[in-house]
Amino acid sequence: MSIPTFDIEAINWTNPIAIGFYDGANYIDFIRVNLEDDVVWRFLEYLRKYYKGIKIYGHYSSKYDNKILLTSLCKHEEEISLEAGLNKLKWRAPDISFEDSYLLAPMSLKKLNKMFSGEEKKEWNHSENLTPWEMGDQLYTFKQYLKTDCLSLSASLTNLCECLGLTFGIMPSISLATTSVKAYDKIFYNLSQVEENESYEEFIRAATYGGRNEVYKRYGENLKHYDVKSMYVSCYNTPVPVGKLKWTKAGAEIGGLAEAKVKIPKDLYIGPLPVRIGDRLCFPVGEINKPTWWDTRELLFAAENFGVDITIRRQLAAREEPVLAEFGKFVGNLRGTKQDEYWKMFGLAVSGKFGQSRWRDVIKHYRDIEDYTNWCPINKDEIYFSNKEYIKRSPYIRTAIAMRIRAEARIRHLSIIKEAYSKGDIFYGDTDSIFTTSEMPSGDKVGELTYIGTAERGYFIKQKLYALIEEGVMRQKSAGYSDLNLQEEDFKDLLKGKEIQIESHTLSSFRNILQEKEVQFIEGWRKVKGSNSDNRVALENDTRPLILPQEEGRMLRGLDASSS
Repeated sequence: MSIPTFDIEAINWTNPIAIGFYDGANYIDFIRVNLEDDVVWRFLEYLRKYYKGIKIYGHYSSKYDNKILLTSLCKHEEEISLEAGLNKLKWRAPDISFEDSYLLAPMSLKKLNKMFSGEEKKEWNHSENLTPWEMGDQLYTFKQYLKTDCLSLSASLTNLCECLGLTFGIMPSISLATTSVKAYDKIFYNLSQVEENESYEEFIRAATYGGRNEVYKRYGENLKHYDVKSMYVSCYNTPVPVGKLKWTKAGAEIGGLAEAKVKIPKDLYIGPLPVRIGDRLCFPVGEINKPTWWDTRELLFAAENFGVDITIRRQLAAREEPVLAEFGKFVGNLRGTKQDEYWKMFGLAVSGKFGQSRWRDVIKHYRDIEDYTNWCPINKDEIYFSNKEYIKRSPYIRTAIAMRIRAEARIRHLSIIKEAYSKGDIFYGDTDSIFTTSEMPSGDKVGELTYIGTAERGYFIKQKLYALIEEGVMRQKSAGYSDLNLQEEDFKDLLKGKEIQIESHTLSSFRNILQEKEVQFIEGWRKVKGSNSDNRVALENDTRPLILPQEEGRMLRGLDASSS
């Protein structure tokens, strides 16, 4: 028996016209026959009649399919429960759950099938916006497309479960992160032996920062692109705090985390320590007079390699061991297989799960709430309410480990940037990557720099927005603007400080859908600005770090070229 799956097809992503359903053995489709036909409710009534208690997966369903199901269930006044937003939608009376398989394997269905089933995803031109009764001879092709999506997803998920069972002796949980840390806990190290240190999380999270992402030069030619293979997993060999944190005598040579004031040489081209300024992560130079929390390993590295003067105010330390080393080595050896990208994400997910927030979004039916304090209605009939709940005890949250792995990754990334800068020009660095004119040592092992390729030209507008010209072809990176289709001339204009205005279409949030009769699109406009890089001061083509101390308003204005 294979895993049950479903898929909804719609015109303009809003008007459902067909649903495919595979129960693990047999397939059936529900095709809309006219404008009055409620095909979604027909599908749901069929499930209620024949499949009570079933769990069904849809790929990326929390962003699309489950919204449509939620709208229909609310319209027919059916009771539901939502877990982790729309990741799991449970229809209560027949005990039917709709779960998002994207959480188990966060990649496209086409890529997932290539890894685990070998099934080729079929193509269908959605832009024609044809109803089934308008398709004519194309209806058969459409139905085969829908069927293939359902059966191939089932085959891929079934093979994924078998793979996890053979490799780790586990079945997947609701997400990749939970699944990976469950495997770690079962086979490599019992997490009950690692202190949660929940009472110190305020300080640990203050000392936990993301990866470095900086634009150094905004335009360059003949740029070499390198990535570290599995950067975070390669850092699993470093000692991490596993014992109970205790206040200790200040001294950066001791492990743990510390609150400190620092003086960073102002002539540095690369700031060595992360600092939060507003909602931005920056790497400034100068004096950071406000006591700030950092991992002591990162503080010591900054002192020894960049001449940073440190004055520690208070410090927490704990017993440290490299408890992730064996897991990192094992998962690293799984790289290079057919499922390479999955194992890459699988290894990375462990440290991410350790750092997960204890505050969870919760949505409940009014009948399940005894005390309505802090619960807010999310639909006009006040049937469903939302709140945030604090999870005090968790089997997997270990924030001190996440803090250390992130700090170690920044240390190793900074070492690479420093070496590249000593040999030539640097242009852009993002968490585990570097664009430079320098020749860097490379290899194919976990933790080594991998040579990605050389670009004839590179345009680096700001964080996560850049373009590379490789063999005459433009490759665009535009996080937050994934629907942009820019040309090289557009990037030249952005470098000149011009704006590009585009029309965007965004699907309503599920909170809004609960208040609407139908799924709708919201139309709006967004602006892409080409003023400068995000967290360094622009100096024409070059940038420099922010120089502290300055008043916070001045610091943020310092991100604008006009203030430099």
